[in-house]
Amino acid sequence: MTRQILQKLRASSLRSRLRRRYFVWSAAIGVGLAIGYNVALPLLVSTTGARATMERMLDAWSGGKSRISGEPEIRFWPEPMLTLPSATIESQGPDSRELASIGRITASFSLLSALRGEHTLDDIRFVNPVITIERAADGTINWQRPHWLVPPETAIPEEDSPFGDIAIENGRLRVIDRMAGDNSVDIPGISGTVKWPSFAGRLSAQVSANVGGEEIAWAFVCEEPLALFARRNSPLKTSLTSSLLTFSFEGTGNLSMQPFASGHLQMSAPSLATLVAWYRGGSETTLPAGAFSIDAKVTTAEKALKLEELQLAMGGAGATGVLDIALPAGQTPRIEGTLAFDRIDLNGLRPPTLERTDGDDRVWRMAQALAGAWRADLRLSSQEVLVGPLHLTDVAAGVMIDGSRASLDIGDSTYANGSLSGRAVLSDKGLEHGGRLQMSLKDADFAAVLDGFGLKGPVPGGRGILNIDIATDHAFWATSLADVSGRLTYSLTNGSLAGFDVNAFTDLVRKGEFFSLSQASEGTFDFQTAEFEASFQAGTARLDRADFAGSSSKMSVTGIIPYRNGSLALAGALETAGTASEPLRFFVGGSWPNAVISPLSVLPK
Repeated sequence: MTRQILQKLRASSLRSRLRRRYFVWSAAIGVGLAIGYNVALPLLVSTTGARATMERMLDAWSGGKSRISGEPEIRFWPEPMLTLPSATIESQGPDSRELASIGRITASFSLLSALRGEHTLDDIRFVNPVITIERAADGTINWQRPHWLVPPETAIPEEDSPFGDIAIENGRLRVIDRMAGDNSVDIPGISGTVKWPSFAGRLSAQVSANVGGEEIAWAFVCEEPLALFARRNSPLKTSLTSSLLTFSFEGTGNLSMQPFASGHLQMSAPSLATLVAWYRGGSETTLPAGAFSIDAKVTTAEKALKLEELQLAMGGAGATGVLDIALPAGQTPRIEGTLAFDRIDLNGLRPPTLERTDGDDRVWRMAQALAGAWRADLRLSSQEVLVGPLHLTDVAAGVMIDGSRASLDIGDSTYANGSLSGRAVLSDKGLEHGGRLQMSLKDADFAAVLDGFGLKGPVPGGRGILNIDIATDHAFWATSLADVSGRLTYSLTNGSLAGFDVNAFTDLVRKGEFFSLSQASEGTFDFQTAEFEASFQAGTARLDRADFAGSSSKMSVTGIIPYRNGSLALAGALETAGTASEPLRFFVGGSWPNAVISPLSVLPK
């Protein structure tokens, strides 16, 4: 029994020693293989060949001449990786210029392919690349056409492209336009990926950048990219996303000399004023703070753009319609179309400060150029329009712009239960020379009109017609009432002069003493007709005629109203029907509505 136990112990000890020896040898072999892998492979894989491969790829992609500086590094663990310190791409020719610079390039590669001498690089990453695109004064571009960018009449190549998955880290894009006065755009902080496995395959890009302090993400997908680059039609999708603006387009397009696109366009901004302020790099106070959005089917043709099934929202107003925009060569751009709004509130708009200063008139020149840079013929309608105290409904209008001539025609609208039409025309001499306003309000409730404008004192109300024709030769943003001239006619039927007791007024005039108009305010003067004619000039209104015809009394008033200081200088006559006495004559002075009445009998003769 004891002998069996000893034999088992000796056998167990032997197996344990064998296992330890096996583990030690296995570990030693593994360490040796690892050391041999890292020592021998760099001797077998050529860094010179890898550098040449990357230079050939950059040359093929860009159409330029690339040069990689520094000594490449190869790492084999945890996966084979090539690192190239820096690279530059220059244009080819005697006057070569730098097109791009890359701070560092990394790429993965197949170990077996490298051992066979085939340097195939994948998952390429560009770190700190800077790309410069420049258009010279003669219209030429600094980048030359690469071999894969075939002309439109050439068949698209079928072989695999050297493009693969390319990552961009902290890139910068510089765009310089010498044709537009050395205008430049600099976009830093670009990061993302571009995937294009083959010429015949899909091209997709996901890129983000910091523009003006705002993070913007751009996505692009094209099913036939070479057709797109060859100026043929190709299906594509693209979008921009940021906190300020969201834009997307899905449809068909090309990149010919006359770019074409047809598809669904969507664009929205939480605040149009904030978006414009970011674009201009300053504050913006002339636009409403509300959201802005466009949803439309868009089609472009040669120098033309059409928006169909358009849904537009801005500043709380929504519209549907169709717009046609033409950009003919050598001619003034033109916009035509129809927009139907649900509601337009112009009270949220504040007029821009366009008055020129001695130091800087750039805003002025921009406004002048904008006013004369377009031709427009737009038909507008709105269920509701708010302009100051005016509340219009069922508005039908048209906007015409032809160079320096611009007009707004209100064909029809409803205001105060009447029909309002009118025309506003800018001076063809320019914005600083003002314009003209003609307006007609028919069969309206003028008691509601005058109450809406906040007029106090005895004011005539009823149903009738108001015609206004006024003009100014001053810039609108610098115009005061003293700068307006024109005429007004006003007629009423079956109305009343509220706050005017004609009997008390008659008694006070007959007494032959000065009195305040408020002493005859406890009543109403009903009339069958009332006719007014007035003219305006140099801050003074001349009341040429104001005739009231009631059932038992008639009253006429003429004179001047220097509205610059609110004073009055009127002469009037009051006639009582059925009496043979002379009309009572009086003079109105003071200020409205606290007028002072002077009977003719108390005035010096």
